[in-house]
Amino acid sequence: MWFSNMMGPQEEISIFGYPVAYLGCSCFGQTVALMIHVMSYAENLNFILSTDDDVISNPHELCNDLEQSLEIIKVAAIAKKNSEESKD
Repeated sequence: MWFSNMMGPQEEISIFGYPVAYLGCSCFGQTVALMIHVMSYAENLNFILSTDDDVISNPHELCNDLEQSLEIIKVAAIAKKNSEESKD
């Protein structure tokens, strides 16, 4: 498994006057079962996943699991922040 992050532009960009709606960078040709790239672009967070079908037979389920996990982490982080603020 490879996990990397890449900082993108902080503001929306355009090419020849056409706005860029999505920016997704990744690697190709690596012999790994799972590659996850996380990229922030204009205050949006994008996850780019690539999988080996022989190892991960249902990548859509993996995406669903990742989404649920991130939601749990977000809820826990908000709860912790709120509990720390109430102590002050």
